[in-house]
Amino acid sequence: MDWITEAALVRGPVFRGIDRWGHLGEEGLHANSVIPLLRQALARAGIAGELYTSHSLRRGFATWAHQSGWDLKSLMSYVGWKDMKSAMRYIEASPFLGMARLTEKPVSP
Repeated sequence: MDWITEAALVRGPVFRGIDRWGHLGEEGLHANSVIPLLRQALARAGIAGELYTSHSLRRGFATWAHQSGWDLKSLMSYVGWKDMKSAMRYIEASPFLGMARLTEKPVSP
């Protein structure tokens, strides 16, 4: 969130190139650029970076958003998925999450 605020991002990709003069690019970084940066940041945090990829970020975000109550249509629009099959590959199933929410609220007779 600090990066988004500092870079004054209001739309477009979060991960962008910065040229040698410090100008922020409009295009997103290529996945082959993101992976080394991601692994370097994780290594600095003491996490085994070789276990993660840019796919991990997308999958983690999609699963988090789904579990946080985002509806599938909003998630697909936000991430840019056009078909449901693509989206469903990224969301980890939690089959009883909905059932747990149903039992939290008492049913009125």
